[in-house]
Amino acid sequence: MPTPRSQPLVVYDASCGFCRRWVRRLRWWDRANRLEFLPLQDERAPALTGVGRTALAQAAHVVLPSGDVHAGAAAFRALCPFLPGGRALHWLLGLPGVPSVTTCLYRWVARHWGPVGARDRYR
Repeated sequence: MPTPRSQPLVVYDASCGFCRRWVRRLRWWDRANRLEFLPLQDERAPALTGVGRTALAQAAHVVLPSGDVHAGAAAFRALCPFLPGGRALHWLLGLPGVPSVTTCLYRWVARHWGPVGARDRYR
C-alpha cells in the first residue's frame, strides 16, 4: 500500500538519461511545484509506492494523492491534470485507442533507451 501523499510522486530511474531528461522537462512544466520526484534507487521508493523494486525498474511510476499508482504511459497521463494546460492532454490521451498506442510506444522507448538500452544517450 502506498504512503498517502499531498502531492503526486514521480518515481523514475536516475540511471537512465532519457528518464532524467523527462524529469527536467516535467520540473520546467510544473511551475507551481505540484509534483515530487524520487529516483527508484532511493531506498524509500518501494515503501512510498507500494511497488516492489523489480516492478519499479520496469517503468516510471506515479503515486497520486488519492493513493492510486500508475506506471509507464498511464503514469504520464495521470500527471497531466496537475500540470498547467494538462487537462486537455489528459483528455486526449484517454480517447479510445490512444492508451494502447501510448503503452506500446512507452514499452518501445523503455527497451531502447531505458536501463537495458542506451541509457546515457540522452544526458
